[in-house]
Amino acid sequence: MSDSVSAPQIPPQENQNEATYATDGSSSPKKPRARLGPTEIVHLPASDSEPEDDEEPPRIPGEAKDIGDDGDFLKDYPEDTEDLQLQHLRLKSNSLPPLNIPRFSKYLKRLCLRQNEITSPLPSGVFEGLTELEELDLYDNRLGSRVEDEELKGCENLTSLDLSFNNLRHPPSLHSLTKLNVLYLVQNKISHIEPGELDWCQDTITSIELGGNRIRSIENLDNLRKLEELWLGKNKIRALENLSTFSSLRILSLQSNRITKMENLDALVNLEELYLSHNGLTKIEGLEKNTKLKTLDIGNNMIEEIEGISHLSELEEFWASYNKIPNLQSLDNQLRPLPNLETVYLEGNPCQLNDMAGYRRKIILALPQIKQIDAT
Repeated sequence: MSDSVSAPQIPPQENQNEATYATDGSSSPKKPRARLGPTEIVHLPASDSEPEDDEEPPRIPGEAKDIGDDGDFLKDYPEDTEDLQLQHLRLKSNSLPPLNIPRFSKYLKRLCLRQNEITSPLPSGVFEGLTELEELDLYDNRLGSRVEDEELKGCENLTSLDLSFNNLRHPPSLHSLTKLNVLYLVQNKISHIEPGELDWCQDTITSIELGGNRIRSIENLDNLRKLEELWLGKNKIRALENLSTFSSLRILSLQSNRITKMENLDALVNLEELYLSHNGLTKIEGLEKNTKLKTLDIGNNMIEEIEGISHLSELEEFWASYNKIPNLQSLDNQLRPLPNLETVYLEGNPCQLNDMAGYRRKIILALPQIKQIDAT
């Protein structure tokens, strides 16, 4: 294998767009927000240019002070619209009823209301009869402190709900949503989960994102036994605990927390991706049962040795940048036996900083199976 074969690239990431949430750091993966697909985009009929600071922003003809106060500006949209995007229109809660969204009930599958000024409670009946609706996006509004079942009445077949970037202090209570698979609660003000608070979705939920909140411990999620993805990055969590019921979990993300020990992972026998960058780890350990791991991210910690991973035969991505690994001696017995390993990140460690000239060549010789070294 020649040096030119290992042309570096950034870590693999999913679709990156304005809705992406990720922690800081070069080894941090990114997770997209609710994906809406093709949409009917509602634009304000206004000038092409941005208003000056002292100008009134463009408004819908005939409106009073708030968009939607004086009528339905969706009246010309066909009733068979499946994807409707009402983004960044300064909509308030009292703007929603005049839009008569229920008239799209037979066909509407995806509704985006992100980046508006919608507050709690949502008006009664605003989603009435939307039985075909599968995805509802309320990202970046002013909802709080909890979204109640009555507020989403009429869209009981939702499979994806995005309530990220609001003012929630508690998870939503939505017992009517008996088909919900994916729940986004990123960047709210949730500090803890009460016992039973999320049990309403225990039979259906497969992915929940609670990143960017104020959570201090993993607790009262035990009944979510069907979880396949658990995203808890950028909180204040100090320990890996209460994970014993998550045998179906494939992705566990706990980046940018305060975790100091890799432990209590034995039950996660189907885990494929583990993200623990930007914590306080000093040792790679506790992965004996996680033999399906494909991605291990332990970047930006205080780890001094590559160890405890030689049995992870399915590992493809090993991200350990910016730790305290002094040399590359452990590559031969820990990483060389891994036949599927393609990417290794070790930049920012003493083993690279103290041997800039020979670092890459040594990795290539020790790990002939890899295709990428670092991102520089």
